[in-house]
Amino acid sequence: MPPELGSRPSDEWCSTVRLRVMAGRFSLSLPGRRGPSDPWFRIGTLDITTTVLVVLTCVASMFVWAAEGREHEVLGKLVLDPDKVLDGQIWRVVTWPIPNEPSIWIVFMLAVLWYFGTEIEGLLGRTRFAIFLLVVTIVPGIVGALIDLPQAGVRAVELSVFLVFVAEYPFARFFFGLPAWVLAAVIVGIEFLQLLGNRDEKSILFRLVSIAVAAVTARSMGLASSLPWIPALPIGGNQSGRGRRRRSKPSRSRSRRGGGDVVAGPWTASSRTGPSGTVSLPQPPVSSADVAADQAELDSLLDKISDSGMDGLSTDEKRRLNELSKRMRGRR
Repeated sequence: MPPELGSRPSDEWCSTVRLRVMAGRFSLSLPGRRGPSDPWFRIGTLDITTTVLVVLTCVASMFVWAAEGREHEVLGKLVLDPDKVLDGQIWRVVTWPIPNEPSIWIVFMLAVLWYFGTEIEGLLGRTRFAIFLLVVTIVPGIVGALIDLPQAGVRAVELSVFLVFVAEYPFARFFFGLPAWVLAAVIVGIEFLQLLGNRDEKSILFRLVSIAVAAVTARSMGLASSLPWIPALPIGGNQSGRGRRRRSKPSRSRSRRGGGDVVAGPWTASSRTGPSGTVSLPQPPVSSADVAADQAELDSLLDKISDSGMDGLSTDEKRRLNELSKRMRGRR
């Protein structure tokens, strides 16, 4: 029984409360609904998403590294050893990002992976983001085995996730107001200069493959829509909500009397610029009613973020927020 108001709680009652709090904090539970934005499961109040699961696995590998000493019997079976892969240990093309030696640099990379991975997972959902991580791990792993380049550590995967975020939000502001694409260009440029100075051609090829695979996979899943020159593979479910809305019901273009250019939307871009449509044609004028409707929808989403945070938005709402933000910026 709880203590009466104004009385001192008994030690037995306090112990019971502590046990219940600890049990709730470390309990394992599955989410009631299984939407794409839900975690795989929860440990107390911690949501175990795809990003969190990958980061925790890499953190655990650092403790295993310290416990094993110089032997590395466990982690040594996870690194990408080309000779052993060709001998039949195929799992190494999947597990090579897991082994990580403890260092401040690795902790920083895991923080970057957690932050930007959470953002990308919010757009794709836990399952599609897990598929994305598998692709950007397996394909470069196969290339590393073929060119005889051993690999271990999360650096290549972390860089791929960061660059996908930059491709999706190229003008997001970082340190000193730098846009994301400038920061990415500096980071990638420095890394390639270092590899070039070391005359490490195999690592340069490996990095290029990792970046290319990440770009094509993200584009195929409906991200990086502002970079139409990146090819998109015709895989199932590759179009995001933005793409479906854009292609939902195209209007017929009309030629202006007397010849000349065609006034049309993005669906007729191929007639002037080829399949990629890299040059935009003049767009129909936007009515004030459309602007007001977009602004009202954007304000509603921002109010929801203010009330419950970014996690309160569904995957479709996050995509819609990104679309509306780009559209409003384009009208300024």
